[in-house]
Amino acid sequence: MLTLLTRDGGVVRAALRGARRRFRHGALIELLTEVSVTLFQKEGSDLARADGLELVRSAFGLASRAETAMLLPYVAESLSTFLPEAESAPEAYRLARHLLDSLEAGAPADLSARYFEAWLLRLAGLLPGGTECAACGRDLSTGGARFDAQLPGVVGNECASPGSVPVAGPVLRLLGDIRRSRLDDLVRRNAGDAASLRALESLLREVRRRFLGHELKSHRFLDTLTTGS
Repeated sequence: MLTLLTRDGGVVRAALRGARRRFRHGALIELLTEVSVTLFQKEGSDLARADGLELVRSAFGLASRAETAMLLPYVAESLSTFLPEAESAPEAYRLARHLLDSLEAGAPADLSARYFEAWLLRLAGLLPGGTECAACGRDLSTGGARFDAQLPGVVGNECASPGSVPVAGPVLRLLGDIRRSRLDDLVRRNAGDAASLRALESLLREVRRRFLGHELKSHRFLDTLTTGS
C-alpha cells in the first residue's frame, strides 16, 4: 500500500504489486521520494493500482542526516492527515517540494518545520488571515493578538472568544514573514530567533490539537528540532 501526494489529484492511496519484495523497488518507495507513476482506478473504488514507478528524486540524503531524518515522517503524516483524499492540492504539492529542496540546500530544520506547519494549516483553512484581526480587520502588528479556534483565525483581544490563545507580537510578525516569503528567502534573512520559533511551534501545536483532538504521532520526534531544547 502506498500513500501518494500527486500534483493534480491530491492524496491518492494505491496498491503496488510486489512492493513487499523491497529488492525490486528499493528507493522508489522510500518516504517522500519523488516518483513518476501510472495510476489505474476503477470508478467508485477508493484504492488505485500503481504501475510503472520511476525515480525522479530521492529523499535518501535527508533521511540519512540526523537533523532532518525525524522531520520526514512528520511531514508525511501531516500531509496525509490534513489533505482530503482525491482532491486537487497543487499548493500542497508545491509546498512539499519547496520544503524538501530547501532542506537539501541546508535550511535549518526548526525554521523549515514551522514554515511547513504554518502553510499547511493555512491551506487546510485552520490558520487563515494575516496580521489583521479576522473579526474586525484591525491591524494587529502592534500587539494584543489571540488565536480564536471558533473562527478560526487571529483576532484582537477585544474580538476574542473565551479560551482563545495569546499570540505574541514577534510570533505574529514571523507568521507574516512566512506568508509573504519563500523558505529559502527566510533562511537568507536569518528570520526567526530561537524564542520566536519556540513560541510559534507552541501556537501551531495548539491549532492542530484543537482541530484533531490529539497530536500527530510523529510530532514527538520533533523535540530535537527546536533550537535550545
